[in-house]
Amino acid sequence: VKHTGPRVAYVMGSGDAVPEALIEMGYAVTLLSDDELARAALDGYDAIVIGVRAYNVRPRLRAMQDRLLAYVANGGRLVVQYQTADPALNGKLGPLPFAISRDRVTVETAPVTITAPGHPLVTTPNRITDEDFAGWVQERGLYFASPADSAYQTPFACHDPGEPERTGGLLYKAHGKGTFIYTGFAWFRQLPGGVPGAYRLFANLVSPAPRRGPAL
Repeated sequence: VKHTGPRVAYVMGSGDAVPEALIEMGYAVTLLSDDELARAALDGYDAIVIGVRAYNVRPRLRAMQDRLLAYVANGGRLVVQYQTADPALNGKLGPLPFAISRDRVTVETAPVTITAPGHPLVTTPNRITDEDFAGWVQERGLYFASPADSAYQTPFACHDPGEPERTGGLLYKAHGKGTFIYTGFAWFRQLPGGVPGAYRLFANLVSPAPRRGPAL
């Protein structure tokens, strides 16, 4: 697994093993409390990853979203994993509006279409192919984004048999000098399950180009 940007802050939600997986990839991971997130110089982190259901179980986190988006605008990368559907979160998490739906893809072998083969999440630093979606466990994802502003890029699509195509498993948007990502793919299952392609793709999500900027 190739990766860039070794310093990652993790905001734990209801509990998952993703920080351990990041450490296995070679990242230096810092778990942030609400107080630390409110006061820390965020520019010291190459990426900030929000854990599953963090906005659902940590009420103070919602009040800090403007600070997180300012971190993105200053050159950071913010990766938000799935949150459960809550009307209070709709239009609040990203630089442009999107809603969290109850859309999911429960068949772990459902084909995933790479809709933008040249997209940086597909090419950098790991080249993602159809093989990287083999061996996934239990499901593809849950609580996909839908609807979402058309300016969000959606480089992947998948669906359960007989269901319409779902493109909200991963949203990507440049914001200022940085990048915002929302992903409903079930990383909290795939990474502890040791799925190689999931490691490679999640490293692409977390790996930004090198950057420097003033403290927030």
